[in-house]
Amino acid sequence: MENKDSKNKVTAEKAKKLILNLWPFSKKEKSVYNLKSISIPRTSGRTLKILVRLLRTPGIRLLLIPLLLKQAGLPSLRKSKVKDFPVMEPIHPVESKITSAAAKKSIKEFIDSTQNKRQTRTDEKTGSAAKQSLFQPETAADFHRAYLEEKTTPVDVAMRLLDIVRSIEESAVPLRPFIAWEERELMQQARASTERYERGESLGILDGVPISVKDELDMQPFPTMVGTKFYNTQPPAEDATTVSRLRSAGALMVGKTNMHEIGIGVTGLNVPYGTTRNPHHLDHYPGGSSSGSAAAVAAGLSPIALGLDGGGSIRIPASLCGVVGLKTTWGRISSAGSAPLSWSVSTVGPITSTADDAALAYSFLAGADPRQLRTQNQPPVDLQDFNNANLAGVKLGVFSPWFKHASTDIVQNCERMLDAFKAQGASIEEIEIPELNEARIAQIVTIVTEMLTSLQPHFKTFRQPFGLDALLNLTLAKEFSGGDYVKAQRIRAELIRNLTQIYQQVDAIVTPTTACTAPPILPDALINGESDLSTLTELMRYAPQANIGGFPAISFPVGYDAKGLPVGMQLMGRPWEESFLLRMAKTSEPFFTRHPPMMRFSLLPN
Repeated sequence: MENKDSKNKVTAEKAKKLILNLWPFSKKEKSVYNLKSISIPRTSGRTLKILVRLLRTPGIRLLLIPLLLKQAGLPSLRKSKVKDFPVMEPIHPVESKITSAAAKKSIKEFIDSTQNKRQTRTDEKTGSAAKQSLFQPETAADFHRAYLEEKTTPVDVAMRLLDIVRSIEESAVPLRPFIAWEERELMQQARASTERYERGESLGILDGVPISVKDELDMQPFPTMVGTKFYNTQPPAEDATTVSRLRSAGALMVGKTNMHEIGIGVTGLNVPYGTTRNPHHLDHYPGGSSSGSAAAVAAGLSPIALGLDGGGSIRIPASLCGVVGLKTTWGRISSAGSAPLSWSVSTVGPITSTADDAALAYSFLAGADPRQLRTQNQPPVDLQDFNNANLAGVKLGVFSPWFKHASTDIVQNCERMLDAFKAQGASIEEIEIPELNEARIAQIVTIVTEMLTSLQPHFKTFRQPFGLDALLNLTLAKEFSGGDYVKAQRIRAELIRNLTQIYQQVDAIVTPTTACTAPPILPDALINGESDLSTLTELMRYAPQANIGGFPAISFPVGYDAKGLPVGMQLMGRPWEESFLLRMAKTSEPFFTRHPPMMRFSLLPN
């Protein structure tokens, strides 16, 4: 009897489900994966100018604003039923798995091993060194060794760099990685470094290594302009903490790199200074907003650069330019001395040629800073197991609908790297991540609201100093309410809770870094800018969750598309486990054949 009743119950449930699906007025069961590609017409030039003017015209704006807010997804955020208390800053508990002494030892061992010899590719069949034609970017350790072996000097490198920067700025299609640099300042640093090497008093592996800095960080003697012509016209009183740490290690602080204006886009578009080009293909964007930093590294102008990541602004340009980009746990690296544009989602981090350089920069940049309270409570900075390519016991989470929601070339390259990880012992676990779209919208509401608040003094009159695309986004941000911002922080809390549960099953979540490779630069965008929300959505598909949740994430190159444009893979990890992400990036390198960009320079003698 019980069996019969059970069967009847099952049949009834099936019938009920069928009726609900067929009934036109019934509520359909919500799909777990809810991110969608969008198709919104691109606007640029005169059309964009007219659109911005209409948005600022009383009466007409009342008709346009609701349509644009709907496209941005704001109604769905307002309808969400999330009950979590709002989390205004993504602070994560500190659970130290390593002692301070062991952490320091792991970093020392890493630096010692990095200094000893350069990594060389070997032929899988013969075990012999691979052909010299295979591309190997110059690393920080290469510069240090060249100085110690007296093959060159920091002065020679600085002079070579200055010659290259001048030449590329004067070319028919300028690369434009820098917006500010000063010959006298750079040469002064180079002479001091050269003298230290001559005396046998080198400050270490970074002494004399060229490093570029995004124009969102304070660095004397340059004003911090955040890619504008108006934001801050006076030099800062002191360096940002990250700049200060690199400068004290003897690094050559080259200059300020170009960026997407005020960091409110991810292509790298900048009308005031001219748009940075992608070194792999000069007719394509490098990604943003840390566009100049990624382009400088890819072009060989510095093995390490600093960026900031509030919505993928390190990882996206790193992916599009074929280099490594690390976004750390919120509070891991001090942002003291950065422009206060997006204080609860933005993180300073390195963009580098290789995983070795990413780990090296991380070891110098991370750690507590007396200038910033949120950095005070964190576990020791370590690089334990960095060189361990045996991935036995490693579990990588893949949410298949999300992973595969990208171009075919990107998915195939990332799948090949997953296979390589499996060959090294890793297991792939299928996971589900609910409400990804809500997290995406929450990140947008959070970052643009914080940006608008920061930029309010520049946003009072009808005639604005901003570019048209920035002005459009900031105008829409004015429509967000305090309730919208609080709702976004409730969604932030929910995301952190959901991902924390997933991290009990896996060590990291794997996705492509972007859903498309570097988009082309259309000529009309260079003059008056453009608004292309469809492309922005494709570039940002995998980025916001790490920002709104405060989780660490890394992008590293894994291949190329049919046009030869780089493809990046992203790993998002547990809080404070940057060392694991760096280890995975390092493990990937032997399984990826790297090609030199179209525009690539060498600062060291052959």
